[in-house]
Amino acid sequence: MPLRTAQLCIALLYIVLSFPAQASERLQLRLNEASSNAEQVSNQLLSQPTTSFSSEDWLVLGLTQLRLRNKDAAMDAAERVLQNPAPPYLQAQAYLLKAQIYGILYRDTAIAITQLERAELILQNETDPFSLQLYSDVLQNFAQAYNQLGHVQKAIPYAEQSLALALTGQQPETELKARITLGRLALQNNAYNQAYQNLNLALQLATALQDNEALASIHFRLGMAYRKIEDHKNALSHLLQAKQRYQQLQQHSSYTYTLLFIGETYLEDTATAEQASQYLNEALTLAKKQDDLLRVGMALQGLGRLAVLQQHDELALQYFNDALQLFRQQNVQTYLYESSLALAELLFRRQQYADANSLIAELLPHIPQSAAYIQYRYNELVSKLAAHQGNWQLAYTSMQQASTQRFEQFTEQNKLQLDLINNGLSQVAAASQHQTELTQLQQQLQQQRRYSQLLALAVLVVLFLAVVLALVWRKRRKPVTQSAVKLTSAGWHNFCQRTQHQAAKTTLHILAFTPAAITELKLQFGEQRLQQAVHTFIQQLDCSQLTASCVNDDVLWLALHTDDDTAKALQQQLSAQLQALLPQHFASQPFISLRLALQQLSDTPWQLAELNALPETFWLSWALAATLPPQQQLWLLALHGKAARACEWHSNMIRQDLLNAIRLGSIELSCNNKLLPASTADELT
Repeated sequence: MPLRTAQLCIALLYIVLSFPAQASERLQLRLNEASSNAEQVSNQLLSQPTTSFSSEDWLVLGLTQLRLRNKDAAMDAAERVLQNPAPPYLQAQAYLLKAQIYGILYRDTAIAITQLERAELILQNETDPFSLQLYSDVLQNFAQAYNQLGHVQKAIPYAEQSLALALTGQQPETELKARITLGRLALQNNAYNQAYQNLNLALQLATALQDNEALASIHFRLGMAYRKIEDHKNALSHLLQAKQRYQQLQQHSSYTYTLLFIGETYLEDTATAEQASQYLNEALTLAKKQDDLLRVGMALQGLGRLAVLQQHDELALQYFNDALQLFRQQNVQTYLYESSLALAELLFRRQQYADANSLIAELLPHIPQSAAYIQYRYNELVSKLAAHQGNWQLAYTSMQQASTQRFEQFTEQNKLQLDLINNGLSQVAAASQHQTELTQLQQQLQQQRRYSQLLALAVLVVLFLAVVLALVWRKRRKPVTQSAVKLTSAGWHNFCQRTQHQAAKTTLHILAFTPAAITELKLQFGEQRLQQAVHTFIQQLDCSQLTASCVNDDVLWLALHTDDDTAKALQQQLSAQLQALLPQHFASQPFISLRLALQQLSDTPWQLAELNALPETFWLSWALAATLPPQQQLWLLALHGKAARACEWHSNMIRQDLLNAIRLGSIELSCNNKLLPASTADELT
């Protein structure tokens, strides 16, 4: 009898202990169904009298209304759960649902966080598997909420804690969500290697679990990862897969979101920019139909970028201002920062410095906690504005910060490329197409390594500029010894190739610059420091005009697509800026520049062999000007063609041909707007 009583007690105890677990499991199944088939589940529930609803029914109904974007009905259902007696697990679910409603439908992230805090208070001491899984979801939502507020650094620890909980509980579904969240945040923070590792593992999990929604999300994030490392071909491949999956899943909001980034990816290449218009305009139409103001703002921002590329500045200003207003209304900080920076960069290009400074001042308090790429763009723009205003100390510190952030970003890019090659994407189930990507990445490795070396050199350049600016500001010199790194002739060949390509399509001017005391300068300070200063100067140029640049035989060469008057003004402006960057002793000595209008000097398309004659043209022009040296410190030289094909630029005797053309008057040389007499050529014959 005692034995049978004991067995009965054990059975009853098992039933009591297993009931909460069974209830939680049943609820989770219902919530999964509500998420996947929101309209069908909603109709089934609403066909019943609400007076018979349990707290669980209200929670399921609330989730369906969230998916259907019926914010009032969703909030009412969540409140009904909390108004009735419910176990802690259900209460925490209700607070999580309210947080999602506030964050997704009301766009009020601050209130959403207060609801997450209530859910966390309930769950933080629970130890059963379902509470731990729910706590992991709450932590992910914390991460997403802080990301919405632009606090990426605060968001990442929540995502990491969520993943740790999922791994502890051996819950693959929760681990999948956590890795997607962490991959997304790492990607946004330019931690590409960490992002790839998490997304790659998430892809394996989603494939094993046959989770089509997760697969769509992961392809989207992988597309974003490839965007970050500027591999736009693979980025588009993943984004288009995500688009197709979201369309099949009828997830209209995510589908619209993917369209936006397909458009943004096409914008990264001027050759495909026009294709961006189709996707951005479709996304704008859908976002307006869905009454999704965040997506409307994103589409407007993308169209603003397109307008900038197409040189429609007024239209771009309208788009950026409209997007900025929407992001402010929605309180979505990351996009607000992006839009503010895009507008400020456009204003700077239009020389509306006061307005650009005003936007920068608004951003200042928020930058330390913002994403790494936002900090980089911000510091780069601050440096340009400060340099324009003559605030050399601020220009120095800001450029130094931007350079450090840019170098860290590239380091992460390079780590990811190497990881992709070493590990491959072939580990992912059903990923035969990824093997093709692996092959492509292997082919890119050599190019990537060369880029790594160039970027490392660029960072050294910026550090040198910091020293130079500090010297100018303090009016003193402080020698720094470093080993010289000489640029190879490959830079000149690439310059000629890009110049030839652009000269066939647009009006192109060549500007060449060098200090007259170049040998003395190199003897005192070294070649590397001179080249570093030059490269930093190049980085500050207006990219909308600059086509190509390089340093060849101590001469800085720029190719600019602009008209004659602008080229003339730029020659004087840039010469003065470059001369001002030199140490004080050399800033008072002559500084030589030469301006060439390519279309004026030849009536046929320029060939590479002809462009290779330009260095000889520079040295000869300098030599001719030196026969009648001007009193000014800036020697602004310009060659003007007065007759069609006045010189055979590909000739082996180019120097003699130029002298003959100048002697005959078919080519004229001016210095500081004064025409040198044709007889000057006789003095060098």
